Amino acid sequence: MNIPFELPPEDRGTSPRTGLTRAHWEAVADGLLTAAWRYGTPGGALLHLPGRPSRSGVRSDGLEGYARTFLAAAFRIAGAGGADPHDWLGRYARGLAAGTRTPGRDDAESWPLVLDHDVQGQPMVESASVALGLRLTAPWLWDRLDDGVRDRAEGWLRGALRHTPAPNNWYLFPYTVAGFLESVGRGDEETARARERALDLLEGWYRGGGWYADGDGRAFDHCNGWALHLYPVLDAHLAGDADLSARYGPGCASTWRASRCCSARTARRSTSGAR
Repeated sequence: MNIPFELPPEDRGTSPRTGLTRAHWEAVADGLLTAAWRYGTPGGALLHLPGRPSRSGVRSDGLEGYARTFLAAAFRIAGAGGADPHDWLGRYARGLAAGTRTPGRDDAESWPLVLDHDVQGQPMVESASVALGLRLTAPWLWDRLDDGVRDRAEGWLRGALRHTPAPNNWYLFPYTVAGFLESVGRGDEETARARERALDLLEGWYRGGGWYADGDGRAFDHCNGWALHLYPVLDAHLAGDADLSARYGPGCASTWRASRCCSARTARRSTSGAR
C-alpha cells in the first residue's frame, strides 16, 4: 500500500496481531494534518479543501476544514500528554485568533457566525468540534492564549447557546460548547440551561438497548453512535463526573480513574527522574 507519509516499523512485540502501535496512529494523524494544511488560509482560520462547495457555502466549508482537523490534532496531542513535535497547536491557536477577530465579515479569515439551524446552521456543528478541541488541549493552547483571544472565542462559541439547533442530536452541540466553557471557568446560567436541556431531550429519545432516536419519532441513523452516545460519555470522562459516567457509559468512570492513576504515576516518575 502506498501512502504519502512514512510509518514507523511494525512492532510485533507490543502489538503481536497487527504490529501497529500508537506511534503508527500518530504518524497517520500527522500525515493527514500535513496534507490538509496545504489548503489553509494565510492566517490559518480556514482550510479550503479541494472539491465542490457544499450548500453551506465556501466560508462554512473552510471553518469545517479547520474544526474537523482540529479534532484530529487535539486527540493526537492530548493522548501524547501535550507532546506536539509539529506545532499543530500553534497553527490552530493562530487560526482561532484570526477567525474570531471579526466573525461574520466577508474577508479571507473571518469565521461565519453561529445562527439558527434554518438560517446558517453548519457553524453550530463546527462550534462543538472547536470547543471539544479546545477542551482536550486546554493546558497547551487555551491556557496560553491572551485574554482578548479567549474572550473573542467565547463570544463566538456562545452563538451556539443563543440560537436554535435542529430538533435532533444538534442539541448536543451547544451542550458540548457549554461543557468546555464551564471547564475553563466561564460557565453561567446560560451554559447550565444548554446542558440541562440537552440531557432532558436525550432521556426522551432513548428507546432501549443502547438505541436513541435522533429526535422525536422513529429517526435512527449513524448519529446514534457518533453524537448521541459520544458527546455525553466524552463530556463525563473529561469532567471526571462519576454520576454521568455511570449513566451514559458504565465503563467510563473506571477508565477515568485508571487514566488519572496512570498520569499520577507518570508525574511521580518524572519528578523522581525515573524512566
